Amino acid sequence: MNTEESVAAHYSRGNVEDVLLGIIKAAGGNPQHFVPADLHGADQLHIGGAQATTRVATRAGVNAGSHVVDLGSGTGGVARHLAHDFGATVHGVDLTPQFVAAARSLTERTGLSSLATFSQGSILALPFDESVFDVALLVHVGMNIQNKDQVFAEAARVLRPGGIMAVYDIMLMGGDIEQYPLPWAQTPDTSFVQPPLAYSDALEQAGFEVDQEVKPLAEGIEFLEKSTASSGPVGVDAGALSNLMTAFRSGVLSPVEIYAHLP
Repeated sequence: MNTEESVAAHYSRGNVEDVLLGIIKAAGGNPQHFVPADLHGADQLHIGGAQATTRVATRAGVNAGSHVVDLGSGTGGVARHLAHDFGATVHGVDLTPQFVAAARSLTERTGLSSLATFSQGSILALPFDESVFDVALLVHVGMNIQNKDQVFAEAARVLRPGGIMAVYDIMLMGGDIEQYPLPWAQTPDTSFVQPPLAYSDALEQAGFEVDQEVKPLAEGIEFLEKSTASSGPVGVDAGALSNLMTAFRSGVLSPVEIYAHLP
């Protein structure tokens, strides 16, 4: 099993669509027709949930005229949020077949299929022509990718001149990660966490100019505190969340946003 197959297997546990629809039912909603907010961010598997998605999209300049590619789109939560709240047209690409199937089904139930579409595949070889998107998003995906140079090279290829690359990942601040599992990996074998400088260097190598770096660590700790006090994000092991909290508090890891543009 290669790295991409191992990563896909990590995220293919349980029937995530049934769990998400169960959230709608438990709240008295109609699982056949609902709006993205009815899932309360449970379909957005990153620190900060829907609020963080709004923040990143706003900083990336996403609007109703934007064509966005979501690199590692999971169950489609980010794509649906951008389609519903911003009016953007979004295409998500994800390795995990189960996630892509769930993303399509959930998006159809929200009536957003004309704005948010999904493909199963590798973001190391995107199935798009050159210069077709305005914004590329990488949201809590880079931790599973060893070859970040190739990801950013592919993003640069499919973005138009002036296009924005927005990265929101968990990055290494100093020291070593001592405790696994973490939300994105059971063992170090599929965890490729790097410092912000490594991302910036890879972006510049791909032809981007880095504009801004933000480290919302306090917000990340607060989000994890609330998550661990409840049931936590869908499908994420409680021990993995606890280990991530330890790494945040010790200063080893932090959520980081990096924004760059193509000249």
